[in-house]
Amino acid sequence: MNAKIVSSLLILTLLATACVSEYNPVLPSDDKKILFVDGSIIENTDVLFRISQSFSLNEDTVPEESFVNNASLTIIGSNGYKSPAAINEGKGTYRIPTGALDDDVEYGIQIEYDGDTYQSALSKPLHTPEIDSISWTQPDSIGTVFFHVSTHDNTGAGTRFFMWNYTEDWEIKSVYPTAIFYRAEADTFYVDWSLPYYYCWRKNESGTFLIGSTESLRENKLVNKQLYEQGSEDDRFSELYSVIVTQRAISKDAYEYYQSIKKQNEDMDGLFTPQPSEITGNITCITEPSKKVIGYVETVKNRSQKRIFVYPEQLRRPVVYSDCDPLFLTNGKLPEPGQYAYFYKMGWRPAEIDSESYAYHGIIIPSEWALSHCTDCRDNGGTKNKPDFWPNWHW
Repeated sequence: MNAKIVSSLLILTLLATACVSEYNPVLPSDDKKILFVDGSIIENTDVLFRISQSFSLNEDTVPEESFVNNASLTIIGSNGYKSPAAINEGKGTYRIPTGALDDDVEYGIQIEYDGDTYQSALSKPLHTPEIDSISWTQPDSIGTVFFHVSTHDNTGAGTRFFMWNYTEDWEIKSVYPTAIFYRAEADTFYVDWSLPYYYCWRKNESGTFLIGSTESLRENKLVNKQLYEQGSEDDRFSELYSVIVTQRAISKDAYEYYQSIKKQNEDMDGLFTPQPSEITGNITCITEPSKKVIGYVETVKNRSQKRIFVYPEQLRRPVVYSDCDPLFLTNGKLPEPGQYAYFYKMGWRPAEIDSESYAYHGIIIPSEWALSHCTDCRDNGGTKNKPDFWPNWHW
C-alpha cells in the first residue's frame, strides 16, 4: 500500500513555528511506516519538535494515529550533556527549553520510540548574521507587490546558506463604521460610539521553504533576494500591513536537503523526482538502521529578525468592489418594527443610526441595514487582538 507524507501540522515545520511547506511524495510500495521529525535546537528558546508517521493514501483525513505522542525526546551533546525529556503537548508536538549553547560542543536530539532509538547527527551551533534590510517593490502600476531580504556575512563564520520564514499582520476594517447594534434576544437596539467592530487584525505565517545561498556569488552577500509576492488587491494592503522576517543560518547539507524537498514538491512523480529513500536528512535509527526517517535537525546559536510596515498610501491598489450595497438599494425599503428579528436572522445588520431621531428624541432606530460582513470586521477573518507592536497611525 502506498503512503503519503503529511503536510500542515504534521511535518517539516520551519523554525519550530506553524509555518509549513506541503510535501507529498509517493512512497515506496511497502507497508513500512516512515517517521518524520522536524525542529531545530536554538539557543535560549523553547523549541518545538514535531514527530509523525506516514499514513495511507486511502485516508480522507489525517488519522490521529499518525501523530507520535508516546516518544521521549532529549537534547544530547558531544560532551555527555543530556537534557530533561521534552514536554509532550499532543498532536505529535514536543516542547523543550534550550539554554545557552557552547560553541565548542556538538548537539543533536535523541528520540526513544516504539523500542527504537533515533538520533540526529551532532553539530556545532551555527551563527546567523544580521538581516541588512527587508524591502518591497511594486514595479507595475497597481500590480503585484514583491518582498525582498538583504543580508551578508563578513565574519570568520562565513555563513553562505540561509533559511527564512515570515509572519504577516495586517489591519482591516468593515465597510460601514456602524455605531448601532441590534440585541436580538430583546428585540432592541443599542448604541456604541466606539465602533467596536470597525477595525480588526489578521495574521498569516509563511507556508513554504524559503532558502538561499551565496555559494556561487563572488561576495558573501545577498541583495534584494525575493522572498514572496502578493497581489496589491489583497486586503493585506487595504490598511496598515506589517511583516517580520526571521533569518537563520543553515549548513550546506541542510540546504541541499531542503532543495531536494522543494524539487519533490515541484516535480511530483516526474522522471527525475527524488524518492523518499533519497531524502533522508541527518536522522537515523541507531537500533535498526534499515528503518526510514525523514528530517533534518541543526543547532543554531541565534536568529535575526527585522520588521517593516507598509502604509496604504505607499502603494497603488486597483479599485476593489464589495457586495456591500445597503439593504434599501437591494430591497427597496427598510425593515419595519416586527421585522427586525427576521432580517437579522437573514444576515442583515443595522448599519447607520437615524441621528436626528436619536439626537432630538433619544429614539434608537436604524436608518440603513447591510450584510453582516459589511458591518463587522470579524466576519472577514479578523480578530480584535491588536498586536502589541501596532502603531497608532490613523489620522
